[in-house]
Amino acid sequence: MADYRPIFMVVTFGLLGSAFYLTYRRRSNSASTDDSPRPQIARATKWNRGMLWAVTVVAVVFLFCPQAVMSLFTPGVEVTDEITDEMTRTVIQIEGMT
Repeated sequence: MADYRPIFMVVTFGLLGSAFYLTYRRRSNSASTDDSPRPQIARATKWNRGMLWAVTVVAVVFLFCPQAVMSLFTPGVEVTDEITDEMTRTVIQIEGMT
């Protein structure tokens, strides 16, 4: 999956950007006659904005610190990309499969 990491980063930032646009865009008040928003809409907007910022923080942490996040989920396992001499390689040839 490491080969696809740049694609995932672009898609993540694209989706976050569109979410910020939809959340913070200026809306027209042509449908309502009064200038005050309804309390339910104001609460929903605050909740949506708070959740958007929380998801953004989590996504940025996952994107820029993947080894640190994996060490939190697997405390006893050391995450490394090194190849050592103790490792063995097994090659299995299967014929007749495409």
